Amino acid sequence: MGASHPTKRLLTQAVQQIPIEGSKQNISALRRSGRTRRQTKFYQPSLDYVNYTDAGEPHTYEEAIAASNADTWLQAMKFEMDSIHKNQTWELVKLPTGRKPLPCKWVFRYKYVSDSEKPKYKARLVAKGFKQEYGVDYDEIFSPVVKMTTLRLLLGVVATEDLELEQMDVKMAFLHGDLEEDIYMSQPAGFTTTGEDSHLVCRLKKSLYGLKQAPRMWYQKFDSYIRQLGYNRSDSDPCMYVRQLADESRIYLILYVDDMLIAGSNQVEIGKLKQSLHAKFAMKELGQARHILGMRIERNQTTK
Repeated sequence: MGASHPTKRLLTQAVQQIPIEGSKQNISALRRSGRTRRQTKFYQPSLDYVNYTDAGEPHTYEEAIAASNADTWLQAMKFEMDSIHKNQTWELVKLPTGRKPLPCKWVFRYKYVSDSEKPKYKARLVAKGFKQEYGVDYDEIFSPVVKMTTLRLLLGVVATEDLELEQMDVKMAFLHGDLEEDIYMSQPAGFTTTGEDSHLVCRLKKSLYGLKQAPRMWYQKFDSYIRQLGYNRSDSDPCMYVRQLADESRIYLILYVDDMLIAGSNQVEIGKLKQSLHAKFAMKELGQARHILGMRIERNQTTK
């Protein structure tokens, strides 16, 4: 064979001169860290920490009835059940063959109105909607909410035209929606029937908190009713409604789930709207709007 190519010889010589890792010429002393090693401490939650973050709220029905304030939690649960029965949310039936009832649970919360007042005890019955099956007990679940730009625009109109701005809250809004699907749910803990009816399940006639379609059903119910009252839905925001009055003034209404703002200059017509809402839904009047969606509203109508 002929002489090798000069470039190949140079590459071979360069490779041979590279120090090999682990050879005596390339060994150096390892650098040791001077940091003082400490034993690892594993997290152990203290009772004070749990009480501060969790507020002592029970997580289950069993915890609620075993708590020192069990009577108050039971009273809150009875209040919730009275609202459910008054709204005719379900009826007890035999479970159809091939169907599984959705489980449900109680959710307990303290509700603080202000720092100076004692907390209110709230108990809410919630269906475990994460076990629903698409095409069986739910289909469409989308529900619109008011856009923040719409809210800011309305506040600007109120300030410019010096309109009244009042706020209302819908009590247990999701319980007002009418269901389109057949949904079966187990009887709630602590309120199951006894005797021959103990094996029955709840066939939901109206939506319940926790169901995937609950927000959509509530919106459809409200949208249908408010339009019957002569209010037109905005083309740019499905949660804003406007009504033109005979005196050329307008009444604006925006809805964010169960929070409602009503703006206008005609107090008589605003009062009629409130009466109509009270007649259809369980409403709570909050007076002049002060807080909405984390925003604080302050007005000074004497100086403009």
